[in-house]
Amino acid sequence: MNMLQTLRSRKYLQRILLSFMLVVAMLAVASLLLNASARDKVLSLQNEADRKLLTQIDYNIENMNGIVKDLAVSLYNDEELIALKSGSDYKQSILKIERLNRTVAASPYLHAAVFYNGKQSRFFSSLSHDMDTSVLYGALEAYMASRADLPKLQLIPLDLDGEQEGVDVFAFFVYDGPSLGSVNRNALILTVKPGWMLDNVKALNRVAEREDDVLFVTDGEGQVLMAGDRTLPDGLDIKNDLLGRMGAAENTPGSFIHEQGEKKYKVTYLSKGLNHWQIISLQDYDDVLGSVRQMRWTEITVTFSVSLLALLLSVFISLRLYKPVGRLLTLVPHDGRGHAKAKDELSLITENVTEMIGKLKGLEQERLSQWNIAKAYHMRSLISHSESMDEAAFLRIKDQYGMDIAFPSPLRLALVQIDDLQGLARQPGSQSESLYYFAIANIGQELLSRGGTCEAADMKSGHLVFIAGGEQATLESLHERFRELQQTIFRYYRITFTVTLSETFEDYRQLTKHYHLAQKHASYRMIFGKGAVIRPEMIIRNERNPSFGIPKELERRLTEGLKGGNPDETEQAIRSLRELLGELSFDNMFSALLHLTMTLSHTLSEMNNHNLNPVSVDLQAINRRILEKETLDEIEGVLLDVVRDVFEQRRSAREDKNRLLADTVKEMIDKHYADPDLNVQKIADMLKMSAVYLGQVFKAQEGTTVVDQINATRLARAQHYLEQQHLTVAEIMEKVGFGNESYFYRLFKRRYGTTPKEYRLKSAIDRST
Repeated sequence: MNMLQTLRSRKYLQRILLSFMLVVAMLAVASLLLNASARDKVLSLQNEADRKLLTQIDYNIENMNGIVKDLAVSLYNDEELIALKSGSDYKQSILKIERLNRTVAASPYLHAAVFYNGKQSRFFSSLSHDMDTSVLYGALEAYMASRADLPKLQLIPLDLDGEQEGVDVFAFFVYDGPSLGSVNRNALILTVKPGWMLDNVKALNRVAEREDDVLFVTDGEGQVLMAGDRTLPDGLDIKNDLLGRMGAAENTPGSFIHEQGEKKYKVTYLSKGLNHWQIISLQDYDDVLGSVRQMRWTEITVTFSVSLLALLLSVFISLRLYKPVGRLLTLVPHDGRGHAKAKDELSLITENVTEMIGKLKGLEQERLSQWNIAKAYHMRSLISHSESMDEAAFLRIKDQYGMDIAFPSPLRLALVQIDDLQGLARQPGSQSESLYYFAIANIGQELLSRGGTCEAADMKSGHLVFIAGGEQATLESLHERFRELQQTIFRYYRITFTVTLSETFEDYRQLTKHYHLAQKHASYRMIFGKGAVIRPEMIIRNERNPSFGIPKELERRLTEGLKGGNPDETEQAIRSLRELLGELSFDNMFSALLHLTMTLSHTLSEMNNHNLNPVSVDLQAINRRILEKETLDEIEGVLLDVVRDVFEQRRSAREDKNRLLADTVKEMIDKHYADPDLNVQKIADMLKMSAVYLGQVFKAQEGTTVVDQINATRLARAQHYLEQQHLTVAEIMEKVGFGNESYFYRLFKRRYGTTPKEYRLKSAIDRST
């Protein structure tokens, strides 16, 4: 009982045993499949042998049928038989039967040769047969009388004595014409002894070593025509049991399994189409598959023995394989909580080992985290207050925390700022700022430490600081290493950052000084753009530039361009301002930029105060957008977008005003077209504006003049009156505002291709039809 409980709890041991048992099961299944394959192979070989035997018997029957046919045709056309066929005198005919005797005597398989003379209605036969002549004649005459379609040139089984003891002879009929009596009633009948066929079947059985098989030939009614030495099974109904299934089969030769009582037989058959005979072989199914069964029992015995031996070996090997696992299992502590998730012993051991490793890693990470926090604190302290740290304290924390800072050695500081942090924060799935700086610090230390020393510190103020040391030449080419670092970070994280390098210095105490200078110089990212590597020599010109603000001339060009609606001049002024700002020191540049935004805001406000169609501009949003940008190129883009938006709004307002004016003119023409004094000047007077300006605006909007529009409206109304009213042309001309008849006719014909009268006549004809 304890053994079963132990086995039940040892899941890994169960799997090992199951694996071996599966191998044993696979061997057993393979044995069964081999046995089935052998059975099918034996049946296939047996079927092939049966087909060959039946085909040979069929060939012999066909050959004999041919021999008898040749003999019968030759004899039937013999001269003496011709005289016998045509003779009507019995005494003369009896003299011709010698030819029949010679034929029978020369053929060992012939039983008798009989000729029927239709004119005399008599039979004449050879004398060598051992049967009463009257019985022979009676049987032949009865068969001939019973068949209207007497078979010709075929072996026909006959029971001459009528005792139902089997076939006495095979008769072969030859006569003139397609049927007996179609030409004359003469017929030649050769009777063949059945013994030759029976001997042939027996001989084939002996040659094929098939003496135990039941081999026989039957006709379509199930009558056995010939058979071997073996008797048919008791109770076998050939017609119902065998011939029915043979007729339903499509292939011949064919075979099937027949059960007769408690025994099974393999039936192989061949249909002989000429005589409608069936050549059938019956074999004991157990004898056919005897070797297979013997092999199957042998396989069962061998498989059982091998399986038992394999089972014992599997238990022995499994226990040997499981022994180390069992020893390990004894080392696993049991605290009573159980291990519900453990699938087996190895899983249980793995879980315990993983748990211990996890605890060790947790302790290690906690210790490392505390060490990294302390190191980061001392690095930030060193960078921020290096001038107050003595050399002994510096060397102590350097050794204690493994700071990779060369001393004594030339040093160079680099300040790193990630570009567009606000935009990165808005992107879905973006990492936090600290993680980006962590990646830059790790990859940067690996790249920058080649040929020198490098240490990095996240100052938690929106920037990262690298301290590089080494040979002077290495520090001078530091910007190339940072270019490589920028490419690597962009390839992996798709972000850019700006680097500001300090000058080379010799003492670690100068770290704080150069750190503050780098912070100030980092603001020049606004000039050099994102992703720049700013070196001290790049900003010397800006730092020494005495210019303070924007020239009044540039400021005037900007305001006049905006007010005058000149986009090209305004955009050129903005680009010139950007170039000027890029040459200033950062403090002066920032002051000038603030002044520029105030000037732009003041100009837009002044334009809105003096314009009937003020532009919609959010000045606070513009100032906010400018202050959020990190480079002058971005600020230039914001300013260009603002002025383009202003000009677009002014253009749209002007177009809307012109469109409204054109629609008003068209409305006035539709209302006053009947006034003969209506013209451009009169409409301009009504609208209180210049006639020239009115004409220009209408032409630009509609593509036609005001006069053309007046005439088109009047002609359209005249066309309507001609079609719908019974007014004279003069009355219509007056109603639509035309005072000159010839002028009216000329305009009407130019527009419609015909005179008003002809137009009215054609319109009336079209309506009537």
